[in-house]
Amino acid sequence: MVGTEHPVHVVLFPFMAQGHVAPFRFLAELVRRARPDASITIVATPWVSESLRATLAASNVDVHALPFNPADHGLPADAHNSASIGPDQLGSLFAASESLGPAFCRFVAGLRATDPAAHVHIMADMFLGWTVGVARDDAGVSHSIVFTCGSYGAAVYFSLWNSVPLGAFSAGSTDDAFVLPQFPQISVRRSQLSDQLAAADGKDTRSTFIRKQIAFFSRADALIVNTAENLEPKGLTMLQQWFNVPAYPVGPLLRTTVAASSSETKDTSSTIFAWLDKQLPGSVLYVSFGSQFNINATQMVELAIGLEQSAHKFVWVIRPPSGFDDNRECWSEWLPDGFSERLVVTGQGLVVPCWAPQVEILAHAANGAFLTHCGWNSVQESLAHGVPLIGWPLSAEQFYNAKMLVEEMGVCVEVARGSDGVRRERITEVVAMVLGDTLELAALRRNAAAEAEKLIRAAGENDRNGSSVKVMQMFFNEMSHLF
Repeated sequence: MVGTEHPVHVVLFPFMAQGHVAPFRFLAELVRRARPDASITIVATPWVSESLRATLAASNVDVHALPFNPADHGLPADAHNSASIGPDQLGSLFAASESLGPAFCRFVAGLRATDPAAHVHIMADMFLGWTVGVARDDAGVSHSIVFTCGSYGAAVYFSLWNSVPLGAFSAGSTDDAFVLPQFPQISVRRSQLSDQLAAADGKDTRSTFIRKQIAFFSRADALIVNTAENLEPKGLTMLQQWFNVPAYPVGPLLRTTVAASSSETKDTSSTIFAWLDKQLPGSVLYVSFGSQFNINATQMVELAIGLEQSAHKFVWVIRPPSGFDDNRECWSEWLPDGFSERLVVTGQGLVVPCWAPQVEILAHAANGAFLTHCGWNSVQESLAHGVPLIGWPLSAEQFYNAKMLVEEMGVCVEVARGSDGVRRERITEVVAMVLGDTLELAALRRNAAAEAEKLIRAAGENDRNGSSVKVMQMFFNEMSHLF
């Protein structure tokens, strides 16, 4: 392979959020497949490092913990990642991540001193753009930014943050449209903004942090994107044109095949799959909003009533409504009176507290659709199994993932957005459309099956023929002039 005259040490640096850490684990495995001679180390905060060691023990990937104490940054002592804090504290976690800089610089310097002949390549999360400075200070270090989300969602999301304040929107309006300066062919509605983005004035903490990351993107040697080229050609073009940096679509950075059940998950899974095995093919709606954000208590009641009134079967992974603490013992208190008891009698659905084996549920023959927050990992997992989506985006780029899924791919129907009010009648209507014998369902399934083929070909999990491996090999070949 070109560039093998110098040993290469690849350093991967994820942001401390589950939706970011998981793709980096698969990115490490992909680097190993594409460049088996490289040394690989993932650096992360202590809590994240501990979880990575457990999952990468057999992958010949080193894990290095950087010192980090959440309490030093005004965060709860157990705020080891974004799932353990509220959305309002995420800005503080962004700011705290910059404190990892000195320890990270010392780590890279140590690698260079230990083996001066080796080239270090940093693959850092899009929210750790400051790491590009380490590469610019040393000719023996190069750098790429890793977008753990899709290219279209990232391009629109960062374009909006780069444009704050978004003065084109009137207070209280959901119909006003904002045309993106970087991409004038795309407009965004007020209802497609997170609360933080809508309120940003360009001087607030989150605006300042994200706009700094955007400035770093153009200084990187490359962009690595968690997508496949034939899945998101438009989004990849948008990123490359804006930042003028080569973009490499190495996705999907996720597990697309069903894993053998572990002893840890068998107890949780057995009830779910025993129930699913009794249902008709394509008859069940899977409902989950991920690990970071959730709908509010009023929306949760409307969702429960809408699901029940639809008369369709469902599996709902339930977490505390936004603003409530996690208490698995009292989850029924968040639901309408008698809801859980009626489900036991009718057998219409299952409510599962906090966690379920998502990939296995999506792959089950009984599953017919996925009501999701449109987080990129969940989107890819659903599409990889040809499952149509019902979109309920809650934050960040999820709104623009949903926009693409509806407008570009034709695999999704939006039921609600963010914290806006939602009617139970709308939920019932959309569930009937996506699970019933309708022309809309036929089109959604046909389009979802086409997207599944793209992701399956890209993944190539059982051989080296997937486009993800080939693109990663191309990345190393084209970056070899830096090594």
